[in-house]
Amino acid sequence: MMSEMGAALLRKMGRWPQGVRFRLSEWVAKAAYPLAQKRVHVATVNLRKCFSEWSDAQIDQTVRTHLRYFSHGLFDRSVFWFGDKQKIYDHTVYVDEQHWLDAKAQHRPIIFLAPHFIGLDVGGLRINMDVEMATMYQKQRNPVFDALMLEGRMRSGQGHLFSRHDGVRGLVKLLRKNIPLYYLPDMDFGINDAMFSTFFGQTAATLTALPKLAKLTNALIVPCVTRIDTEALARGQTRYRVQFYPAWDGYPGEDEAAAVREMNAFIEARILEEPAQYLWLHKRFKTRPEGEADFYKKTMASHGT
Repeated sequence: MMSEMGAALLRKMGRWPQGVRFRLSEWVAKAAYPLAQKRVHVATVNLRKCFSEWSDAQIDQTVRTHLRYFSHGLFDRSVFWFGDKQKIYDHTVYVDEQHWLDAKAQHRPIIFLAPHFIGLDVGGLRINMDVEMATMYQKQRNPVFDALMLEGRMRSGQGHLFSRHDGVRGLVKLLRKNIPLYYLPDMDFGINDAMFSTFFGQTAATLTALPKLAKLTNALIVPCVTRIDTEALARGQTRYRVQFYPAWDGYPGEDEAAAVREMNAFIEARILEEPAQYLWLHKRFKTRPEGEADFYKKTMASHGT
């Protein structure tokens, strides 16, 4: 649980020298593997379910690499949320921005499809520094971190933040005014407002809000994936790539289940490009069809993970 002292430290860290913050991130990443075994177990299960052909060594290395990226992503938030605003621009680069510009030129609502990759918050803030934008968030159990997250995500001064419990009416109003939505579609919040679809061949409760919102507002879907620039990281530098993809026009069509599966297939393809940058620490397969066993319940055989 993040304490008030931890929150104060994160605020100050945004103005620390890059090298100090980098070394701290590296140390925490190495310490996390033995100390955060519950989350290591979740990530290991997720990877085993999604990549059954992988060896144990490959899965273990991906978990360790993911923890490294996650640690850097966590401490980099101090820069993006509380550091000099110019650093938001200095440490990000748009890739294939023309896809977004082409969509804007159509003067239609835009929904950024933003899956849970390491740089999710960075990409949302970077876009929001350039344009007025709405997004949704899930209230955090830790009230200190929840307050930090809200403050950080709203620092552009032109953001609209909605809780998942607020419903979609406010989002629809903003979309119809051509204020874009940065939408995070790929977490398991149960079967309410979701359907079972497949994700890497596994049954997964998948939110249906993306096709519903697109149909209600005639929005274009512009996928956007933000990742750590691993070449910069190898040099001890902080940089994130905010990558845009061609807009989906005509989405979702008449078959909502097919539209949900299309979304999952796109996310799968992006994960395959850099598997360790996806958020494997979340219980993506928490909700099971009736009668199916809990994927994450430890058995005697898996007790060491």
